[in-house]
Amino acid sequence: MKRIGLLFTLLILLTGCSEKGTKIENTTAYDEDKLEEVLDQNSHVKLAIALLHEKDLITGIRVNTFSRFQKKKIASDIKKKLEKVYPDLTVTVSADSKVLLETKKLIDKEKQDEYQKKIDKIKSIEKEQT
Repeated sequence: MKRIGLLFTLLILLTGCSEKGTKIENTTAYDEDKLEEVLDQNSHVKLAIALLHEKDLITGIRVNTFSRFQKKKIASDIKKKLEKVYPDLTVTVSADSKVLLETKKLIDKEKQDEYQKKIDKIKSIEKEQT
């Protein structure tokens, strides 16, 4: 009986630790459902945070543990798909954790007047990595 209780406790802890989802902040008239669909279709993506602002689309992704050696290829594939869906936007997709965290911080602050300056900073971080 103790083993079964221990097993259930362990399963609950392990499922609670999995971070999966998509967070999108949209300040434009573009449809964000297509963005969410592209991000959710990719089975390698564990977490995605995206910001649609003026003519920019910034997306930070975290890939599954076993896909970490293919991070650049996964980010590149997602970028190509997003460029097809949003041809008018400048699309930036990165699997770098620094880009993901900076995008999350920017969305959490909710100061839209500072978005463009921070977006330029995030783009420079992404270019720095390549």
